[in-house]
Amino acid sequence: MHSRSMMKIIKNLSKRCRSVLCLGGDLPCDFIKPIGLPIVAADGAANVLIQSGLEPYIILGDLDSVDEALLRGRPHLRIESQDSTDFEKALDYIEKESLAPTIVMGMFGGYADHVLGNISIFSRTQFFGISGDVIFTTLNGERCFEVPLNTKISIFGIPRCTITSSGLKWELHDDALSIGGMNSHSNRAAEENVLLRVSSGRAIIFLSSF
Repeated sequence: MHSRSMMKIIKNLSKRCRSVLCLGGDLPCDFIKPIGLPIVAADGAANVLIQSGLEPYIILGDLDSVDEALLRGRPHLRIESQDSTDFEKALDYIEKESLAPTIVMGMFGGYADHVLGNISIFSRTQFFGISGDVIFTTLNGERCFEVPLNTKISIFGIPRCTITSSGLKWELHDDALSIGGMNSHSNRAAEENVLLRVSSGRAIIFLSSF
């Protein structure tokens, strides 16, 4: 169940986005419908969506995981190339069809290698993702996050970054964060406007109300 504060953030976020991209991981189907944006289903994500009463705007990928019966009468695009993942195929489609920015869901759950692969692909975007009560995005410049006080904010270099903050309980001052090195776990918003500035590299930021 999403907290009231997270629902407010997500509602504001949905006003800035043009679609929802659903992958084959854990999908909060009861939450996706109220967002009211076109749903792009990557392959097997369509099984869960349709069984939950949600109709994708389009189903695409190599379509080796989706129930063939569900494709009948529904818009779909079979892309058989194995040079890219279904996630990457969906991102290409979203960009070409002016459905960006998108909210990515279903990145987590299932095989660990799929999760790591999804994070690697997501790190190349500047979109937002949602998993349970967590919102996440990437940053390679400066951005102000408007969040409720005490929102949990975790920041990781992906694979590395140098970052400065304003508005966190434990401020960062040109700190070097990296996978395998130091990162900022379970920091908290001390102000309602948190400014993060990445001077080099790229960070992935997780926001939650826990």
